[in-house]
Amino acid sequence: MSNEAGPNAPNTPAALARLVLSDRARDVVDDALRLVPTLDDGQRPPGDLLLEALRVRAQVDKLVTAAVLNAREQGADWSEIAVLVGIRTRSVTERWLPDEQRWHAGLAQPMRQEPGEELPQLAVPQAAYAPEVYARDLDGWALRHVDEVEHERWRQLGKDLQRPVSGGLEPEPPETGNDEGA
Repeated sequence: MSNEAGPNAPNTPAALARLVLSDRARDVVDDALRLVPTLDDGQRPPGDLLLEALRVRAQVDKLVTAAVLNAREQGADWSEIAVLVGIRTRSVTERWLPDEQRWHAGLAQPMRQEPGEELPQLAVPQAAYAPEVYARDLDGWALRHVDEVEHERWRQLGKDLQRPVSGGLEPEPPETGNDEGA
């Protein structure tokens, strides 16, 4: 996977990391939405909402890891991430360097056969393994969930409103103006 077409060209590590981040964000929103309705509270066992909230927290942890990997793929160094997270650089690398190493190993070999396992296991998030499918699915999800203010902002930027996720994973078209002689 080459970065030659730009940092977010389809199927580059940076684009795949961004797509995984989008997928993880959708998971958080979908899980959190289940906590909003109150109509069936009387039928829920005690602690059920707590368990749902803990599932959301686990999804948020995956989202943060995806955001760290995305920042790294976009060129952030560990000290920049440490400042954003508000902890020491050493703590940041202890926490997320193994995830980054697994990410790169998975990109190099997406299917891995573990000793003793009959079938190979996926070594990257599914969105990174099937990016076209996930990007299309996330386009539809974003169109249903993102408000009109965002749609208007994208319209003003000249973006493809029907592809709010996949459209951002492609490189920007080159400038067509001729700057020579100006």
